[in-house]
Amino acid sequence: MKLVRGILAGILVAATATGLIACGPIGVQDSRLVEAGGASKSALDGHVRFSVPAGGGTGDIRVRFVRGPLPADRPIPAGIVTVGDMVSMEAHGDVERGRITIDYHELPAGVLPEMLNLFGWSGDLGGWVPLPGTITDTVDRSISGETILFDSFVIGTWHVTTDAVGDSITTGTGTLVPVKTGTNRGFWPYARAAAVSSLADTLEHLTGPPEDLSCEPRATGTTAAVASVPGGRFDACVLAGTGSRQIRVRNRFPFPMILQLPPDGRVRPVVDTEVTAFSPDLLDGVRDTVLTYLAGSVAVGGGQTVTLELQPGKPGPIRLTGHLDWSVIALDAGLRQLDLLLPGSRALRPDAAEALLQAYTEHGAAARPGLAAGDLTDPAVQSLLSAAGLTGSGRAVADVFAFGSCVLKRTDTIAGADQDVLSSARTTGPTVASFTADCLNTIYDKYLPPGSRSAQSILDTLRGATGTVRQAIPKADRKRGFGQVTVTVTVA
Repeated sequence: MKLVRGILAGILVAATATGLIACGPIGVQDSRLVEAGGASKSALDGHVRFSVPAGGGTGDIRVRFVRGPLPADRPIPAGIVTVGDMVSMEAHGDVERGRITIDYHELPAGVLPEMLNLFGWSGDLGGWVPLPGTITDTVDRSISGETILFDSFVIGTWHVTTDAVGDSITTGTGTLVPVKTGTNRGFWPYARAAAVSSLADTLEHLTGPPEDLSCEPRATGTTAAVASVPGGRFDACVLAGTGSRQIRVRNRFPFPMILQLPPDGRVRPVVDTEVTAFSPDLLDGVRDTVLTYLAGSVAVGGGQTVTLELQPGKPGPIRLTGHLDWSVIALDAGLRQLDLLLPGSRALRPDAAEALLQAYTEHGAAARPGLAAGDLTDPAVQSLLSAAGLTGSGRAVADVFAFGSCVLKRTDTIAGADQDVLSSARTTGPTVASFTADCLNTIYDKYLPPGSRSAQSILDTLRGATGTVRQAIPKADRKRGFGQVTVTVTVA
């Protein structure tokens, strides 16, 4: 059982500013004894109702509610519009799961009742999480949702942007994601439609035609030799630079590749911290940071040109080996879902990825086991977060790495995930999608009631990956043994 203690006294006393819509006197408190499996109990003059389902708690469970404006240290993500004040609760007793109902009054212009959802505050994550299982009662003007979070709640919905094409919603990283025309009005139906669009963007990004490759200015005295199966499917060159050089590679295969970096750390990915929220490359730096820490590798999407940094060092050959790998698709698709359902995570921002990479040489080896386990208590992880300036975002960082570790371990057990990939996509893809959903659930279950149908509807969209990937692979490429690459950089 989860023992929940009230910790919000300071916040409750300090909540004195005016909210968007005042729903009554601020600071009026109500306390109720709630029985698991019993009827809901109301508070704040009936403005709030709370119940605990059978099996959701034991013993005496006492709850107290208070209403007030959103404090500055609990900002709502830019992609969410809030309605009314924040409702905070203190819960005492053994409680694991509950259902909360909050009344709403006048709605902001453009916000429809059927689009409303409840959001719960996670102190561990440091952000607002959409509650699943929501029901809007337009007659009683109330909305209810299931929760395993017992801190604070607010009513909100997507910030919907409408143009000539249709509606779009905005994720936590600021990415504008289109919603298919004809989608039923509702927070979770829009989330599912956005997940479908995000997956399509991921696959288009990772299985596209070859991009242009620029190798100027070339470095003198340094060569890059490439061997691929079949030949001519990978390119590499070395560019001159100040202090360090750059290796630029291009993957001509219509499928993403894992490129193993040398163990001495001389080659590392380059994170584009200037990338815009509307770019398909937005999460590439986060993905490659996860791969660098957990597997000493970097991803090169199908058709993509990628730049790597070559640090100064002793003369001699540097070898990079690569193979096509489904784990890249799993990581990208999963990170986009985390961006959708866990909005506002700093761990998904390019600047955080760059800060972690800067600390890799000193802290990477020691922090790897703790990161893979998502263990924030590991001293090496704490040292890394401190060095990267991410101490306040530790839980979000740990979640991203724990998800990445799960994906890498699970896909490694799938036949056809990293060998004979192009010839076995039809049978491999569904298993990869299933394992990716399992790995996402290890994160969602910390913040959402396990088995939530709302979250499952988002996870189910991953099943669409296989058909799209197979369409991107020419029949002539669907052969066993294809997809192996070796790049040898010789430094004079």
